[in-house]
Amino acid sequence: MIRLLIYLIMVCSLSITGTLMFYSYNLWSGERREMSDQVSRLHEQTLQRLRQTFNQIDYMARNVGNDYVIQRLTEGQAARDSAEERSMRDYADMLIKQQTTQLPYITDVCITVSDNPFILCTNSDAASSLLDTQRLIMQRQDRLIVPRVNEGAASSPYEVIFVSPLVDRKTNVVRGSIQFMVSLDSIMKDIYGKWPLTRHQLMNSDGDVMYLRIPPGSPGKPNDSDWKWSETSQLQWKDDTVISQQSVDLQGTLWISRIEAPQVLEKAHSTTVQLTILLATFILLLLGIVSTYLFKHYLTKPMDQLRRLMNRAELGDFKAYWVSKTSKEWSELGESYNQMLNRLEELIKQVKREEALKKEAEMEALQYQLNPHFLYNTLNTIKWVAKMHQTPQIAEVVTSLVRLLQASLGKKGDFITIREEIGLIHDYMEIQSFRYGDQVQLECSIDPMANQCLVPRMILQPLVENAIIHGIEPGRRSGCIVIRIWLDVPRDLLYCQVEDNGVGMARESWDNEASAASVRERMSGIGLRHIREKIKLYYGEGYSMQMMSKAREGTTIRLTMPVHQSEVG
Repeated sequence: MIRLLIYLIMVCSLSITGTLMFYSYNLWSGERREMSDQVSRLHEQTLQRLRQTFNQIDYMARNVGNDYVIQRLTEGQAARDSAEERSMRDYADMLIKQQTTQLPYITDVCITVSDNPFILCTNSDAASSLLDTQRLIMQRQDRLIVPRVNEGAASSPYEVIFVSPLVDRKTNVVRGSIQFMVSLDSIMKDIYGKWPLTRHQLMNSDGDVMYLRIPPGSPGKPNDSDWKWSETSQLQWKDDTVISQQSVDLQGTLWISRIEAPQVLEKAHSTTVQLTILLATFILLLLGIVSTYLFKHYLTKPMDQLRRLMNRAELGDFKAYWVSKTSKEWSELGESYNQMLNRLEELIKQVKREEALKKEAEMEALQYQLNPHFLYNTLNTIKWVAKMHQTPQIAEVVTSLVRLLQASLGKKGDFITIREEIGLIHDYMEIQSFRYGDQVQLECSIDPMANQCLVPRMILQPLVENAIIHGIEPGRRSGCIVIRIWLDVPRDLLYCQVEDNGVGMARESWDNEASAASVRERMSGIGLRHIREKIKLYYGEGYSMQMMSKAREGTTIRLTMPVHQSEVG
């Protein structure tokens, strides 16, 4: 029982633990998908904000390029170093300074004119970084975003230069360019806010890193060996980080953006699930201990007590009653056990009474055995009186009767040989000849090999008696009884057949065993049914008694028995 309880506890524990783990895995997968969707949406929003920012810068560049004074400077119509040119430059300087106040991401704005070489910037230190961009050949629809070489310590670490062509509206010829120095740090900080990113990186089509953000406390710069240029969007998990890679078109310039976010939510959930599993395991162990105690107290203990009571009852103590007061089920079982003890005690008393009655019957039977001895003595006295009065027939009949009585009163179940059985039949016929004279004749055909075969005592005599009383005598004429005994050696069978030519019976009378038994019943009270039962009792179902009879033609009865040879020759 304890092992069964432990097995049940283990099965329940494994089932609950498996359910929790399955639930944890599904919840973990769901949260991963949810976090992937969040990172993907954040990335799309970031790139959308980035596009909007550069669209605004492009719009500002168009406004500056279309200004009347800027167009006059581009055309170069004012005399060099004239008051008019100085006035226009002062206006242009004021105009570009106004642009830096509109967007906090713009650090400097410069205007360059090729035909009338000059560079006008809000910060004079920015002019040196524009020498290379000044030489760029641009078309009127071109927009360029190039990294800015940071030479000053005060400059932002990741800045780009947005270059827009300065077009002469009269000739539609590019006369110069407008450059906006843009701080990507400021843009990204405004976009991300406090979102816990592990890394954000922007790269152009040439492989130049335009922006890289690694928050403080994060591991060093990751290895970019697994980052391949691809314009298609990608989303994957690596270790404890979700990685999103998307492309963005900024005024004709294609960049690749890649962000990495930690599994903050997943880690918190994993810790919670682990704590939940540990708590559930502890509760299961506690429940198992309590269940074991209750199982032992309410099931194992009463069972052991009932087993001890049964052992006492097995040794003969039928007063070992169940008297404990436990649960309803055990009380009902104990009551059934007590009733069983009472029934066993009554049965034993009944068996003892029957044994006493049996002994009394045996004593009475011993007393009744005096009557046959008295009968033998009386018959012997009659025999000697017959001899004294010279009546030998009476003496012979009495002698035959004595032998028959001795045979019929022998031990029940004894076997005799065929020779001895035929001798008893001759004694019986000797008695019947005194009554019927020559009216009844007996013929015997015995296989010599069958003389020493054993058969139940007095098995044939009742058949001869029935043949005389119920076959020949009712016909009121002479009759003959034929006894045939032979062996079937291959089948190891003994056949004993008694035939008479008496009145016989109709088919409907002897087909029914009960009818045949009542019709063919002999004087001693042992009929054909009893002979059939005796054969079945001694030899089993494979052997039988068969009867064949026809009205006014006679009756034939055949016994089939196994061959049992007597050891005495």
